[in-house]
Amino acid sequence: MNDILNDEEHTLKLATTVVLIVMAFAAAYAFAAQAPADTFTVYGAGAAPCSAWTEHVSDKALHAQDVQWVLGFASAAGVFAGVQVKGDPNGIDPFVTKYCQEHPTATITTAAANMVGNLH
Repeated sequence: MNDILNDEEHTLKLATTVVLIVMAFAAAYAFAAQAPADTFTVYGAGAAPCSAWTEHVSDKALHAQDVQWVLGFASAAGVFAGVQVKGDPNGIDPFVTKYCQEHPTATITTAAANMVGNLH
């Protein structure tokens, strides 16, 4: 009888282990499915909402920093993705300003990406 209990305990432990492993893989898969493949970390002004861009337009120093961040983003798109912004670089600031006014909860990164996508 003792051997039967040990076999049953062993089977129960094995089944429990298999269930836990399957659950862990299912949770990992669900998490991976939620994260887009092209996620990335944003540093600096790009992490701020568009509402910050709009507020900074009236502050020459802060706005200049935001613009420099967007110019760096546009440059990186050319270097790493081969996407060159065409047209007058002076059109970048008004494009992002308009985008941010229309989408205050979007990030400056989203505005910059939209600008690159539209001006290439």
